[in-house]
Amino acid sequence: MKFDKQLIGDVLVVSIDGEIMGGPEENDFRKLIDEAIQNDQIKIVLNLANAKWMNSSGLGMLIRALTVLRSSEGDLKLANVSDRIRRPIEITRLNAVLVIYDSLDLAVQSYKE
Repeated sequence: MKFDKQLIGDVLVVSIDGEIMGGPEENDFRKLIDEAIQNDQIKIVLNLANAKWMNSSGLGMLIRALTVLRSSEGDLKLANVSDRIRRPIEITRLNAVLVIYDSLDLAVQSYKE
């Protein structure tokens, strides 16, 4: 799993490439979220256009990030979610807390509403 960061206004867009599986990469993701909060970048969109797969550990990773961001008065939103990524989110009914947008533009724009 690789990360690419881009700031669009006051929204931090994190594009994920590869598989979201937890493991050693989870520490890198956790550091990324912690650094964003320290830099007052608490509005985050995960662009999952290039994410190939996600297991339950990866899902836990997203929920932890959401929890930390919301406790810092921020939020985490998902964009460009494929069916392979959407399925585990819906099966676990986490789509009730993880907000999913069809495009990156819509996800970024949602912070302005």
